[in-house]
Amino acid sequence: MECANCQQPATLTCGGCRGSPVLDGDAPIVHYCNATCQKADWAKHKSQCRRLQDRLTLYRVTDIAQKLFLLHREVTWSQFDVQRVEKSGDSLYLRGEIQEHVTWPEDYKVFPSHMFSTLEGRNAALTLMACIDAWQFMNEFVAGMLKGLVNKCEHIQFKTKNDRKRTRCYPLSTPQEDIDMDTDGIRHEVLKLTLRSREQFAVDLASAQYGYSEPVIRWKEYKELRVLFEYLGSGLSAPKALGRLDVDDYSVERMLFFWDKLQKSKKTSQAMDYLEAINLLMLEWQADEKLSIRKLLKLP
Repeated sequence: MECANCQQPATLTCGGCRGSPVLDGDAPIVHYCNATCQKADWAKHKSQCRRLQDRLTLYRVTDIAQKLFLLHREVTWSQFDVQRVEKSGDSLYLRGEIQEHVTWPEDYKVFPSHMFSTLEGRNAALTLMACIDAWQFMNEFVAGMLKGLVNKCEHIQFKTKNDRKRTRCYPLSTPQEDIDMDTDGIRHEVLKLTLRSREQFAVDLASAQYGYSEPVIRWKEYKELRVLFEYLGSGLSAPKALGRLDVDDYSVERMLFFWDKLQKSKKTSQAMDYLEAINLLMLEWQADEKLSIRKLLKLP
């Protein structure tokens, strides 16, 4: 490698953007032979460095968000009463009952981890029919963790294509021939983020049900790979965040406030119940670890 400033052999890289995901079309990672050359090249490198720093922050935040979302889905498992898990090719069938109008913690069930032999299958089950919860959760996370980095946040609704996995839940009484005939695509919902650098990304925390594991991907690539068509109304600005997720204050007082609010909720909004529940669990985790979500992001 050669120094970006003096073109002499160099091994040092910029500490500001080191570790940022490298995507197709990116300029080569800059190298320097010493701090003097790095300082001299800053005027040229500054815009690229800040763009890569924003991208690195986005990837780290979405990775944390996905892990927390999956954890929350497990510890608030309520909607599916799974009796059996069946596999057929690239399809995963949860056989049991889908229960409507559930609330947490009243309807909590232990997630049947023992029924899944792989992490891929486990995560597919955890994200089944969870795209609405996922984008609403990420919308709150954007407000709390990516403030200033995101210029535009859009809610995208579309029919999927190129699904690597087909995850469904059917009653035990559903005949196999009816399952085989159920080949319709799925309506899915994600967030499209435009960063201040003008880079655009799709954020999809519930992609495991379709066999994908990446929580964030460039929007152009995501659209070409995953979007068959968008529904009417897709692309509108995401609703203003409700301020339901705390990423700094995990005091006992804050936990008691949200517990009391959850208990007194009239449960008129499933989204509000969901976000209040996940916030309470996140507060408990942060208090146990004595580490805020925001400080977690800054760890190496």
